Formats: sequence, C-alpha cells, structure tokens
Amino acid sequence: MKKIFVLTAEPSGDKLASKVISKLKIINPNIEYLSVGGEHLKALGINSLYELKEVTYLGFTKVLINLFKIKKKINQTVDKIIEFKPDVLFSVDSPDFTLRIAKKVKNIKPEIKTIHFVWR
Repeated sequence: MKKIFVLTAEPSGDKLASKVISKLKIINPNIEYLSVGGEHLKALGINSLYELKEVTYLGFTKVLINLFKIKKKINQTVDKIIEFKPDVLFSVDSPDFTLRIAKKVKNIKPEIKTIHFVWR
C-alpha cells in the first residue's frame, strides 16, 4: 500500500491540501495517509501528528518568541515522517516551515519523493 504524508502549517494550507487529497482518494482509495493538518484533512479521516495551532504563529515577534518550540516541532515532525516511511511527502504552502522539513527528510531519506503545492 502506498503512503502519503501531508504537511501543512496553517488553515489555508489544510484546506488546499484537503481539496487535492479528496480527489486523490476517489482515484485511489488504497493510500494510507498521515499529516500535520487541521480540520479539513481530519474531515477526510486523516490523522494529524498535532494541532496546527502548535506551529502557526503570525508576525515576526510571535515567531521569534516561539522559535525554539517551532524548531522542536520541525525535528519531531521529521522523525515522525521518517518513522511513517511515506512514498510521498506532500507539502502545501508555508515554505518556511514545510520546505525546511522536506529538506531535512530528503537529507535522511532521499528516496522519499517530495511534492510542494502552492496555489496563488
């Protein structure tokens, strides 16, 4: 069975990811998913490692104050992705968070395919 890890960092990315994944589930219902996502992915039956509010900080000051928490979440997320062993890491928006994780995952497991999706 194929596995996809869906990585978002904010509600808009969660909503966008859910639109893509809902279509993919129709095409191939035999894919296992895990995510860092919110209510939209949860509505599709996809579990999240943690609540999005644990990594969603708006404004420079909020990010700076929570920098160590964010770095810890990045490392925890990388570890969980490696443990899940996905065929694809599907990241959506929020490049400061998602692409940082994708790069670390690729350094450890280069065979994991990565897709970054942005809608503008």
